[in-house]
Amino acid sequence: MNTYEARIQACIEKCLQMAGQKARQSSVWFENFRKRHDISSLQELDREIFFRMYAKNPRPHEIQKIRFWRLKQHLPRNRAESIRLGQALELSGDEMDRFLTEELHSQRLSPVKNKKEMTESLFEQYLRRIPLSRLKKLHIRPGTQRRHLRHIFFAEALDCLDVEESMRDHCYKEHLYSRNFASEFKKFFEPDTIISRENILRFLILVLIPDLDTKKLNEWLTRFGYAPLSTVQNASAYVDHAIGEILDLFKVESSSGTDADKERMEKILRLYDHAVKKRLLAEQASGNTARQQYLKKLRFIKFRSIGNDIVE
Repeated sequence: MNTYEARIQACIEKCLQMAGQKARQSSVWFENFRKRHDISSLQELDREIFFRMYAKNPRPHEIQKIRFWRLKQHLPRNRAESIRLGQALELSGDEMDRFLTEELHSQRLSPVKNKKEMTESLFEQYLRRIPLSRLKKLHIRPGTQRRHLRHIFFAEALDCLDVEESMRDHCYKEHLYSRNFASEFKKFFEPDTIISRENILRFLILVLIPDLDTKKLNEWLTRFGYAPLSTVQNASAYVDHAIGEILDLFKVESSSGTDADKERMEKILRLYDHAVKKRLLAEQASGNTARQQYLKKLRFIKFRSIGNDIVE
């Protein structure tokens, strides 16, 4: 086992340990609300938050989701519900921004300036790095890169996943494979669309390789209105830990040139994805559904619409 593989295996094991450590303490935001209103019972606290969100008393099964949110075991299902929860907790301004980004891993509520311009700039920089040899492999004529941006980006994502080489080469030539990625991809260009933190992380990793480290990734996450990587106990801490470890692994060797660095980073990501998939198959055989969910999230470079017929 080479250095990369040993570090990757250790990383996955650590991430699974982190994911399995369920927090039992109430969220500080819930605790602050409880103290402000002198609420002694946690059940009463959950009932009060539910009532403030939905203007009705909860049925027995409905109060459970408030408890799960309070214990940071689940997240609200969408942004509207996240904002409603923050409002029920009497948050606004900077507190609401921190709650959305740090606790719920979403984009802050206050406006993100120049979001579209930042996205365009990153993609322009990204396209300038694509060599002619790569365009030839993707069956794209020089000068038409912008028109085929979706397919170029799709192919780059595929290069970071554990895929059979024959299938990879086939997907390079057949642009129809990237059509399934169209609806997910176009959201990056819609300034009013809230992109999940998971997808903004994938986007930033792919457009910034090989000029990428934890510091730069955190700077861009913050500029786009999201929380930087954090290994504090929360719903995504173990995934953030994996990303940080893989970026650190990339820095083990000194830089040897842009193209070589990019190929090395993609190789590391493929090795990582292969190792995660292998563990996922083992957990599927054992029937451990919780670990299966953790491992699926640890495939942090896989977009939802990159189909299982390609990457499984």
